[in-house]
Amino acid sequence: MSYSRFLRIFTIAIVASAFLVAIFPSAQAATSITLGTTATQPHGIVVDSSGNIYTANKGANSVTKITPAGVSTIFATTGTNSQPYGMVIDSSGNLYTANSGTNNVSKITPDGTSTILGSTGTEPRGITIDPAGNIYTSNTSSDNVTKISPDGVSTNFSLPAGDWNPIGITLDASGNIYTANFLSSANTGCVSKITPAGTATRLATVGLKPYGITIDASGNIYTANSDSSNVSKVTPAGVSTILGTTGAAPIGITIDPSGNIYTANYGAASVSRITPAGVSTILGTTGTQPWFITIDSSQNIYTSNKGSNNVTKITSLALPSFTLSASSGSSNAGSAITSYTISSTGGAIASYTISPAIGNGLSFNNTTGLISGTPTAAASAISYTISGTNASGTATATYSLTINADPKIAADAEAARVAAAKVADAQAAARAAVQAPVSRQVLNMFSEALAAAASQSKEISKLVKSPVKASTAPVQGKAKQSTTSTKSAIPNKGPGKKK
Repeated sequence: MSYSRFLRIFTIAIVASAFLVAIFPSAQAATSITLGTTATQPHGIVVDSSGNIYTANKGANSVTKITPAGVSTIFATTGTNSQPYGMVIDSSGNLYTANSGTNNVSKITPDGTSTILGSTGTEPRGITIDPAGNIYTSNTSSDNVTKISPDGVSTNFSLPAGDWNPIGITLDASGNIYTANFLSSANTGCVSKITPAGTATRLATVGLKPYGITIDASGNIYTANSDSSNVSKVTPAGVSTILGTTGAAPIGITIDPSGNIYTANYGAASVSRITPAGVSTILGTTGTQPWFITIDSSQNIYTSNKGSNNVTKITSLALPSFTLSASSGSSNAGSAITSYTISSTGGAIASYTISPAIGNGLSFNNTTGLISGTPTAAASAISYTISGTNASGTATATYSLTINADPKIAADAEAARVAAAKVADAQAAARAAVQAPVSRQVLNMFSEALAAAASQSKEISKLVKSPVKASTAPVQGKAKQSTTSTKSAIPNKGPGKKK
């Protein structure tokens, strides 16, 4: 297929694959505004560390800068008939544009000085950068990739046979290059892989007419398929599936740290969000014909709108995310519980819930997400799911809580047990003493004690004037009972004394 035929089929541009990422909310939590105007036909879009937005204006051979307050200026020019498409920014704030009309790359310093860094293949569109500062462009009409070193040396890598019209471009952590190819010999879109040594292979086929391409931390590739209005996911092994649907004609694509995909939908003036599970929603609306997309560190999303010559900013609440200071804990019955602490790492959380419902003298604060109170009884470990929610979604964490017996109650119970054991021992000893023979010596001692008491108390003497029966307690041998009546006092000799 000739490139002129390719242009008649679908003339559109691709987003630069360098991006900032953040966790994003659902469509219900987003609002869209026009941040500022641009020059004619903005394509590539990036954001710097201060929140300034830059667009590569294909129809004006220039770069527009829009401040966070929405003030627009022409920041730099890229050369006559340069027609800049994709754009990328490095860690020092230098901008690079892929100039499709002049087959080269412009470098623009933070003060707006523009120079030509190096030459490329024919009609570069996609552009990205590696950690060493090397620039890579996907050259749509020459079916190859150009690498330009920081000092301007250009090297070209051909795509494998049958892979045509590369547009989107990205890199993995090992320096492998991936391109989203608009057409292929398989009559569908495909992804090419080029190693650092220049070996090129087709990694996989994807949906129809892919433009944008991005990669996640695990090396999975994602393409925005403009004609089939969906996103393909390709594993490092080359297994290709459809992750989810989008609005009409997605062009630009990016990804957040949680693996959510975002596309700029050229035919629907909207941004789609697709979760890792493949659930698709419309995040927000944009200006006319959005092409490229980027994300800032404050969780705002931006699109360059070719048809309306402006930039849309979609402000949204980040998905909630939080961590607990501990995954488990314990407390004693009868003592106030010491809870975990919560650290929010995402969007502000509006409320918390807990499951199962908490009891046993404890309570759960739906505002802070903390457990408090004094447990009333011991309980084995219970695993609780704590959920934090805001307008964008819900995050969860688990906490296992064990309640031990009150140590004071346990100590008192042990003391009571010991005391009861002593009482039981005493009772047993008493029973044994009653059943054992009483010795004559004990009986004599008892009689002498009574006699001593009687000599000191007339009252006792009166009480004992009646006959005293001999003890019925058995003695060794059988003692004879006394039949002699008492006289003035208890006899000095004990009962049963032999003559």
